[in-house]
Order: sequence, then structure tokens, then C-alpha cells
Amino acid sequence: MKTPILESERIILRPLKVSDAEHIFKSWTSDPEVAKFMIWDLHKSVEDTIKWLNSVEQGIDDENQYIWGFVLKETGKLFGSGGITYKSEHNCYELGYNIMKKYWGQGLTTEAGRAILDFAVNCLGEKKFFCRHAVDNIGSMKVMTKLGFQYFADSSYSSLEGKKYFESKDYYLIVD
Repeated sequence: MKTPILESERIILRPLKVSDAEHIFKSWTSDPEVAKFMIWDLHKSVEDTIKWLNSVEQGIDDENQYIWGFVLKETGKLFGSGGITYKSEHNCYELGYNIMKKYWGQGLTTEAGRAILDFAVNCLGEKKFFCRHAVDNIGSMKVMTKLGFQYFADSSYSSLEGKKYFESKDYYLIVD
């Protein structure tokens, strides 16, 4: 299934495009505070963001990943991204997200996460999801628990380029 446009009360979730690269780079992928706990490393140039967005665009029809840009309805401004990616080691989709620091603490990530999970349950028929956060990333822990994820184990993860290593808390969400 092609990544669809989703909508929540305050957010439109739409597929990301390479044409979003400049804005995304300036708004969050180059922000050390946003990238601090992410599996991706800080983007040093807009070319890093373009490379990532090319892979996202190429995967728009891939049933193993659904990635959206988060757009505020009120302003039309793209302020973050997130989605689900199938992880065979967990035998389910993993939820991930990140937003501009300016919008932290406003419930927007939880709202976007809820829209993504609703899509996965109601359109894909999924019942189990995985999520994790770095131990020190309390904000992400709050989002996960508000979404209904339940802690199950301590773990660790490294960034894609192996430049960062984190102790983590791992969670599952099982939908009845």
C-alpha cells in the first residue's frame, strides 16, 4: 500500500518529498538537540537530508515502511516526521518520530503517533508494535506511555553510522 495522507485534529500527515529537504535540514535534522537520541546522526549538510529523503521517496510503495511528514493544519508548516518500519527481529512494526524542538511538549508527537497507530491497526490489520527510547530521553518515554506502550526490557542501540551508543528502554503495544 502506498503511504497515504492521514489527518488528526491538528496535524496532516503526508508523505515526505525531496523538495522538503531545505526546510527539514534547517528545522530539525541539523539540530543537535533533536538528533541527540535519534538512530540517525546529525545532518551536516542539506545533502545528508536529501539522501535520506530520496530513500523515503523510493520507499513510498514499500509495505515494510510508512514514513510521514507532520504538518500543522493551523499554519501549513512541516514540523516533524515519523512512521513505522517493519522489524523482523521484533516480528512487528517499530514506531519512530522526531519533531522540531519548538514544538516539544505540546502533545503533537503523541497525536501524530496515535494517527500512525490507528492507520496500522485499521488499514494494515496490525496488532503488535515495538518502540524504544534512550534512557535519558524522558520526553519520548512520555509519548510512548501515552500511546499505550508497555515497558518490557532494558536494551541498547547504536546510531546508523555507529557514532552514538545508547542504553534504552524497550516497549511493546499489543492491540486487542
